[in-house]
Amino acid sequence: MDVRTKDVAAVGRRVAAHQDAALERLARPAAADRLQAIYRKEAALSLRGRAAPSRRPLGIALAAACAAAFALVFAFALPRAGDPLTYRVEGSPGAIGRWVAADVSQVGLDFSDGSRVDLAPGTRARVTEVGPRGAGVLLERGSLHVRVVHRDDTRWVVTGGPFEVHVIGTEFDVTWDTEAEELAVSMIAGRVHVVGPCVEPPGRAVAAPESIRLTCAAPRAAAPQAPPPAVAPEASPPARPTALLPSESVPSASAAATAPAPPASPPARAGAPLAEAASAPGAGSWRVHLGAGRLGEALADVELLGIDVVLGRASGVELVDLGSAARLSRKPDVAARFYQAARQRFAGSDAAAVAAYHLGRMAFDGRGAWAEAERWFAVYLAERPRGALAPEALGRSLECARNLKLHARARELAARYLAAYPNGAHAGLAATLAGGAD
Repeated sequence: MDVRTKDVAAVGRRVAAHQDAALERLARPAAADRLQAIYRKEAALSLRGRAAPSRRPLGIALAAACAAAFALVFAFALPRAGDPLTYRVEGSPGAIGRWVAADVSQVGLDFSDGSRVDLAPGTRARVTEVGPRGAGVLLERGSLHVRVVHRDDTRWVVTGGPFEVHVIGTEFDVTWDTEAEELAVSMIAGRVHVVGPCVEPPGRAVAAPESIRLTCAAPRAAAPQAPPPAVAPEASPPARPTALLPSESVPSASAAATAPAPPASPPARAGAPLAEAASAPGAGSWRVHLGAGRLGEALADVELLGIDVVLGRASGVELVDLGSAARLSRKPDVAARFYQAARQRFAGSDAAAVAAYHLGRMAFDGRGAWAEAERWFAVYLAERPRGALAPEALGRSLECARNLKLHARARELAARYLAAYPNGAHAGLAATLAGGAD
């Protein structure tokens, strides 16, 4: 060790000695007092360690659980701001712009905000748009029962012809009569605002329990009434017709009075399949079900009896109704057989024309076959240019031409539609296409 290191060590020893001497001169508590102080400090620390975890972590856990619950509510139970509504048709997801038809029974549309729209039998409508605050519904024909859940920012619009029914939150019935071009609104609860080209600005407010009818069509001249028929000399009442097999025709009144009544149950003969078929299960019950509007049961009986048998036996109207029963049962091939039979067996009749419309409708709604659909709608319009389904057939033809991007054809159909039905359900689309827009 060198000199410098030795000197430093000596200085350190002298400093330590002076510190020890100073500590010895300080007054110190007795050993027992020092031990009691240590025990008190340890006890205080022990109590603090047991009490704090029992209070603070519990409060933190409760706060965290509440925050998580609120987060779940806002994330899943409530629609997020900006998300458009969705809807379901009898439990199945609905699509924007797709036609919904209630042919025989009521059809319901359930929306994600709790609102509901019910289509009465014979009604056709479609949801044209949805947004975070409401939806737009186009009523082509028939009646809707509308129940919109009230919210401060709800905005719903139901369109019928040239009229718009603006809804915030209420319940009402609305009907659009295509032939009379008349809108009827009957309030059940709340109020709506109706606007239209023939309604003075800023529109018409309708509140429960008020009902109104609106039309922009010019009054139609009353059709001349035919003179009452001459009263024929009183004659003996004709005999009541007896039950007939489906292939037989009803005799005239004079023939029924003179001809003997046929036997109640004609004997079966070899080579007479009609008599045999008439005794088969479901031979006559399908007509009973059809007349009562029970299309599903009628179709089941027909399938049990044999579709080929009924195709050659049913009337034109019955064939169309059975076609609709098969279409509603999602059996398009069977429906097409009934509709085609109506056209072949009853060519030129109303039933044949209606069958053509339904064939076009199946191509339009079921397969998106626009060219095929437009051909069938054109057949209906050629056979019944002023028929009850003419507005729909022409309007759908217009949609087909637009979807096929046949611009010249679309403009031609649009001009025809506006000339015939200026206030019709497709008038807005026709006005757009007539101006040359794609």
